[in-house]
Amino acid sequence: MNRQLGTGFLLALQFFSVIPVKKQLPMEKFHLTLMFAMLPVLGLLFGSVMAASVWLLRETTDVSSLLIGFAVVVIGIALSGGLHLDGLADTADAYFSYQDREKRLEIMGDPRIGAFGTMVLLLAIVGKIIIAAESIHAASLVLVLVIPVLSRIGLMALFSSTSSAKPNGLAAFFQQRTDQRILRLTAMVFMVILLAAVISIANVWVAFVLLVMLLVSLWLYRAWCLKNFGGVTGDLFGAYVEGVEILLWTSLLFFV
Repeated sequence: MNRQLGTGFLLALQFFSVIPVKKQLPMEKFHLTLMFAMLPVLGLLFGSVMAASVWLLRETTDVSSLLIGFAVVVIGIALSGGLHLDGLADTADAYFSYQDREKRLEIMGDPRIGAFGTMVLLLAIVGKIIIAAESIHAASLVLVLVIPVLSRIGLMALFSSTSSAKPNGLAAFFQQRTDQRILRLTAMVFMVILLAAVISIANVWVAFVLLVMLLVSLWLYRAWCLKNFGGVTGDLFGAYVEGVEILLWTSLLFFV
C-alpha cells in the first residue's frame, strides 16, 4: 500500500508541481484516485517550504514583512509552475467576455491571455502579496503552512462533487477515471485531521474561521461555476485555488 501511495504522490508532483519526476507511472483508476487524494499532502509540502522560508527570513534577516510576503507568493508560484494563475487568467477572460456558456468555454480554451485575464492576474498577485505581508506579521508559521493544504482539500472536494463543463476536457478525463466517493471521504478525513491540529496548536476560533471560510467559499464557487459554465474545468480549478488562498490569507488578517 505504501508503494501505491508513493505512486499517487509522484503523479501529483508530475501534474500539479514543477518538481521533476522523470518516471513513467501507471495511470489506472486506482492510481489517479490516489493522485487526487495526495493533493493535501502536496499542499503540506508547499506549505512547509513557505513556512520554512518565512522562519528563515524572520530569524536571519531584517527584511520587511512586505518582502517576506513577496517571497511567500513567489515561492508558491514557482512550486506550482504558475498552473493555478494560468487558470485564473483564462477564467477571467471567459467570464468577463459576457458571452453565452459555449463561447465562454471556447474562450477559456484559448491559450492566449486577454485584457481581463491580465488585469485579474495582476490584481491577484499584487493583492496576495500585500495581504500575505500583513497576515504574516501576526500569523504563526503553522497557519502559513496550513493555507496551501486547505486550498487543496477544497480543490479535492470541488473536483469530486461537481460535474465537468465539457465532456472532453481535462476535468472530465480525470473525473471519469477516479472514484469520487473515495475522494469526498478523503477530503473530510483530511479536514478533520487538519482542524484538530489547528485547534491543538492555535485555538478553536482559528479553526472555526478557517472551516467556515473554506466551506462557504466552496459552496458559492461551485454554484457560480454551475451557473456560468455548466460545471468545472481545469482552469476553474486553478482559479479556485488562487481565490480561496487569497480569502484564507484575508481571514487571518481580519479574524485571527
